[in-house]
Amino acid sequence: MRSVNKTRYAILGILLEKPSSGYEIKTLMGRSTVYFWRESDSTIYPMLKVLAEEEKVLSQVEYVGKKKKEVFSITDKGREEFNAWIKSPTGSEIPRNEFLLKIFFVTDSDEIARLFLERLEKIEKTFEAYKAIEKRLEGLGDSPRKAIRLKALRYGMAHLALEIQWLKEDI
Repeated sequence: MRSVNKTRYAILGILLEKPSSGYEIKTLMGRSTVYFWRESDSTIYPMLKVLAEEEKVLSQVEYVGKKKKEVFSITDKGREEFNAWIKSPTGSEIPRNEFLLKIFFVTDSDEIARLFLERLEKIEKTFEAYKAIEKRLEGLGDSPRKAIRLKALRYGMAHLALEIQWLKEDI
């Protein structure tokens, strides 16, 4: 079976909530999905073009003053594809982790200790950022997606807490 670029589903999912420009999609991803699904301008804008050609999204030009803004909205065809993807089995995932790659090869004990401390600092900062996001989400009014987004965030927090514990054991 042919591999499908999952960027399309990240974009379609965001457009389910409301019509958005490419910039707005990128900004929202930078505040939300970036912690588990990273997309760049070089993938978002070309995919919007592909989705428009496939009639999965519709684009409309709006003007904010003299500035042109292209706003995309999901079509019924796009909604159908998104829903089919949601119902399909999740593919296998092999994460890329440079830290694990480095410790796989390193042999010097001082370098190992340095790598562990560096990683611990990074993970603890990320954990604090997640706690701030959790507080912000908890403060939001009722939303149909609030509970599941908190659950997804807490999944990430549980992984970070486990990694922090593991890193501290070997320092």
